[in-house]
Amino acid sequence: MNNKRQLKELFKVNLLYANPQVTDQLRKKGKYGNDIFKSILLQQAFLGILFVVLYGASMFIIDFSALPGIFTNYMAMFGILSFSQGVSVVFNVFFDSKDFEDYLPLPFSERNIFLAKMLIVGFFLLPFSLPIIALFILTAIRSSVTPILMVPISIVVFLLFFAILLTLVICLVSLLVQTKVFNRFKTLLTTLLMFIPTVGMLAGMMYLNHKQSEVFDSGVMKDQTIIPVLDIFHELLVYPFSLKSVLGVLGLVSFCLVLSFFIKKRVLPSMQNNFETSQITPKMTSYKSLRSQLIKYHFNLIKNPTLQMQMLSSLIIFPVIFLVPILINGQGDFSFLTIDYFIVLVVGGILFSAFTLGANSLASVIISLDQSNLVFIRSLPISFKEYIKIKFNFAFILQTVLSSIIILATCLLVKLNVLLMLGMLMGNFFGCYAGTSYYLKRDSKYLSLNWTNVNQLFNRGMGSFQVVASLFGVMLVGGIIILVLVTIINITTQVLLVNLVGLFLLIIVLVAYQMFINKNFWNDLKE
Repeated sequence: MNNKRQLKELFKVNLLYANPQVTDQLRKKGKYGNDIFKSILLQQAFLGILFVVLYGASMFIIDFSALPGIFTNYMAMFGILSFSQGVSVVFNVFFDSKDFEDYLPLPFSERNIFLAKMLIVGFFLLPFSLPIIALFILTAIRSSVTPILMVPISIVVFLLFFAILLTLVICLVSLLVQTKVFNRFKTLLTTLLMFIPTVGMLAGMMYLNHKQSEVFDSGVMKDQTIIPVLDIFHELLVYPFSLKSVLGVLGLVSFCLVLSFFIKKRVLPSMQNNFETSQITPKMTSYKSLRSQLIKYHFNLIKNPTLQMQMLSSLIIFPVIFLVPILINGQGDFSFLTIDYFIVLVVGGILFSAFTLGANSLASVIISLDQSNLVFIRSLPISFKEYIKIKFNFAFILQTVLSSIIILATCLLVKLNVLLMLGMLMGNFFGCYAGTSYYLKRDSKYLSLNWTNVNQLFNRGMGSFQVVASLFGVMLVGGIIILVLVTIINITTQVLLVNLVGLFLLIIVLVAYQMFINKNFWNDLKE
């Protein structure tokens, strides 16, 4: 097998490791082999085009050639976003896959194995880096040099930047993984690293919208502080033939070569030694009671970094989307709301729980997380129904506590009335209880115990379109209910009656739903 063919086959294999969730969804649709490969290629191409169009459109109105500070800030933002996206891919492909020893009996060279993994990182990094090429081109065509010359130059500059970004993310993540601090706090640090992309993407969108609003509102945008080193790229795009540009190119190329040499001599050999690390399996140790033993076991189950990242991102995304635009516009004071709107905040709490408790929540995977342990537990002389109840309580309490903390922080930030705050916490409690019941039942229906990556458990039985459609449906229905309640409260004098009737109806609906869950799930479980 020649090198090109080896590289191609290794690239295809590592493509499956980079995003196991997508791979699993495609397999469920009946796609295998080259069909999966082509589908992922098309998805990444579409994602890249989408990013260029969305971010490029928002940047088109800004003259970056005259605003080096804004240019460097945008470049830093997109660079951090791209870097953060690369972190999870590097971890999945180089470390979490643990596939190095699988290649040993096969006729693959180590060089091709590592090169294929690096190409995969670059492949998944590229769509998130494409807004930078839009930034470079928009800056270059507005310089004093003819656009016919500057467009090719901007592409070359982007390729240089991308090479530095690719080697830098591999070096930094690899070195971090090898530190004693990472080995000691592996779960926490990996979760934080994998959580960065979500925060980075949201921050980037809010930042761009804010800057675009400044232009439309005032017609003028003030320049910002120039970020050192990144101003070299601005110089290359505006004054490509200046002495500073020539020296900058030499420095950037040298830096890229140093990183590449470091990867070859230090990073890759050390990675090879780390591939044989064994996976820690949660063990049940003896405690005073079976219940405490099982609770300890469930805390071990949720140490998976990917699972923690999904849980945290689902909790934080909704408040960030809601709060950031309000705070940016200086409208973050809701102290004017009175107790008359208590039922509205209860519905708001239920709506919040619906957004934060989705297909990527703990409740949706809590049974499947057991894997082969579930078969072992079924064989024990304990009530399986009671065991599932422990799972329910664990997922429900954890979800309620975490979401309540987010709600409290949000309410304090917007200066909400204490009683209204309690109303939102009440709604969140109701929503978490009903949502945990639903997703526990759903996990039992789509039970999967032979998964290799926790991403395979998310969105089982539901495609990406269905997930988005369900979120949109929840938003639409919840928004209509809140609008109706606010309208009734504003036009009636019987505000207390409206709140009591509304709360009574909510409780009836929730009790009826729980009776349905009991009949169709809990009653079917064996004692």
